[in-house]
Parts: sequence; C-alpha cells; structure tokens
Amino acid sequence: MGQISSHGKNAYGHSGRLQELDALRGLAALSVVLFHYTYNQPHIDPDFTFRYGITGVDLFFMISGFTISLSLNKISHWKNFVVYRFGRLYPAFWVCVLITSVFVLIYDFQHFKLSDILINMTMVPAYFGIEDLDGSYWTLAIEFAFYLWILCVYMAGKIENLELSGILTLAVMLAFHFFRPFYPSLYALVVTKIQLINHFPLFFSGILFYQFSYKGFSVKYLLLMIVSVLASLYLHDKGGRAMYLISDQEHMLIILFYHAVFALLIYGKMKFLAKRQLVFLGTISYSLYLLHQYMGRKIIDSLLTYTHANSYLVISLVVLLNIFLAYIVTRFIEIPANGYIRDSFKKASRRSSIATLRPMDISNSFHNHSHP
Repeated sequence: MGQISSHGKNAYGHSGRLQELDALRGLAALSVVLFHYTYNQPHIDPDFTFRYGITGVDLFFMISGFTISLSLNKISHWKNFVVYRFGRLYPAFWVCVLITSVFVLIYDFQHFKLSDILINMTMVPAYFGIEDLDGSYWTLAIEFAFYLWILCVYMAGKIENLELSGILTLAVMLAFHFFRPFYPSLYALVVTKIQLINHFPLFFSGILFYQFSYKGFSVKYLLLMIVSVLASLYLHDKGGRAMYLISDQEHMLIILFYHAVFALLIYGKMKFLAKRQLVFLGTISYSLYLLHQYMGRKIIDSLLTYTHANSYLVISLVVLLNIFLAYIVTRFIEIPANGYIRDSFKKASRRSSIATLRPMDISNSFHNHSHP
C-alpha cells in the first residue's frame, strides 16, 4: 500500500528519522517565524502580512501526535518516556530561555525579574500565574499537557488501544466545551490553564495517521479521523490563537490541507520534501521556534530604527541570524545533552539491573554448589 512501514530503512534515511516529517516540521517553524515578523508590524505592508503562519502550530501538534506514537514503540518503561522527553526538550529550552533573558535585560530592563525567568524554565509558567518570557512559549504548555496525557495512558496499560483512549478523551473535551454555559467560571479557568482542551483533535489526528501508516488502512481509523477533523473545526472559536487572525472558513481549509499533506506523506507521496535544506530546518526547528519571536523582533526594530534599511532585507537577515543561532543551540546543546541524558539513564538502568540480579545469582550459585 506504499505505507511508511513498507518503506523500511530508506524512508528514515541513515539517521532513523522520517525526512519528509522533518521537512514539514521545518516549514511549520518557518511559517511561524514569518508570521511573527510580518503580522501587525508597522514597517510591513498589510497586504504582505503572513497571518496564515499562525497555523504552523497546528501542524506542529499533528506532528507531535504522530512522532510520540512512534516513540512509544521504542520504550520499555514509563521512566524511559519521561527521561527521553526531558532530554529532548529541557536542555535546549533552558539555553534559549537564557538567551532570550539577555535580550529582555537589554530591551526591557524595568520588567526583568529573575524569579519570572526561573519559573519560565518549568515550561509551564501559566500554572504559577507568570507570563511567558517569549510569546511563542504558549504552545509548550500544550505539548507538556499532551505528554502527561500520553504518560497516563501508558501507565494505565492502554497504549495498545491508543485510539480508544483518544476518542474517549476527545468526547469528554467536546462535551466540556458544549455544556460551558452551565459552568462559566470553571470553563474560563480550564481553557486558560489547560489549553490542550482547545487543540487535542490535532494531536489525535497525528495519532491516527500513525495508526494508518503502521497498521494499514481501516474504516475505523477513517471514521475517527473524520470526527477529529470536525472537532478541530468546532474548536476554532473556543480559545485557540487562530480565531483572532483568520476566519473559520480559512482555518477549515488550512486544517483540511494539513490532513491531506499528512495522508500523502504516509503513503510515500511527499518524498520531494526530503531536501537537505528543509530537513536541516526541521532538525533545528525546536530551537528556531524558541528563539525567534522576542529576540528577532527586537533586533528587527533596532535595525530599522537606526539604519532605515529595507524592511524585507532586515527580516531576511534576522531570519538567517535566527537559523544560525538555532543551529548552534541544536548542534552544541540539544543533541549532545539529549544523548548524554539518554546514555546516562541507560547506564544507570543497567547498573540497577545488575545490582538487582546479583543477590539472586549468588543465591543460585550457592544452591548449585550445595547440591552437586
């Protein structure tokens, strides 16, 4: 059927990664960057504002649903999941927070608070009543909540039937939205603090695309996908950022487009995306996303104020600067730190296993020697 699973090693290249998915991740990150650098900016012609870039986060959420489903097949214990997610996310995030903090110190000294920076390093400052240091960080709390959901499903032993857990969760979330007039105060609190409730269908679509690609076509999966898409459309005006920037019709078309792209991808029809430049963007996309907004916009404003250069030239230069810094963080922080944490955990797990087995081995040895 031309699914990813039938592509074997070639689909993932030598690194074991699906290159088309990396390319999509890179394009999603670049679209968000261009959105933040052009939307509501006085130096940009409104006709050239890339407001649709806000939906790049929708694509990120779908990719997360797919990749997390994939990674669950590679772990043997919930501790692996926690450690691997921590190693993948936090070291690079902490460095990007520190870099952004330097720019806050320079450009907004009167509002610089060390306590706010430390709380931001939790990745969920909203739970402590603190604003995100960088405007882009709002999606991290959503990803964090999704990982907690996956962890709960895994620990409950329901991962083999992940789609059932997903549809039940989706039903509860939709019911919570539908009956909101009965609990307005609770509703306002939940949609603010647990924003996953506004975006879960996109993660669920990613999970379902994983099921399609590794278990084959199923009418059940197709019906669940239709429900997921309809749920995403229903939630357009329930709290997501896109509701303030694009119409529900525009959002519907974009979400349908993303689903069509994913469908083509899992059936091997998007190989043209596996270009070195796009895959590179996907590799650095996490750091690029974390660094670009506050720092980039401050640099753009400064350059335009003091040089009066062409706006689009300045934006292009700052995009390249962000890509370079994201590469540095990815190359020298994210990848080595992630590898070190994983290796250290594996070594600790092996030592723990040996220590656990050793008394039993001694007992068995004594028993064998006592009874020749």
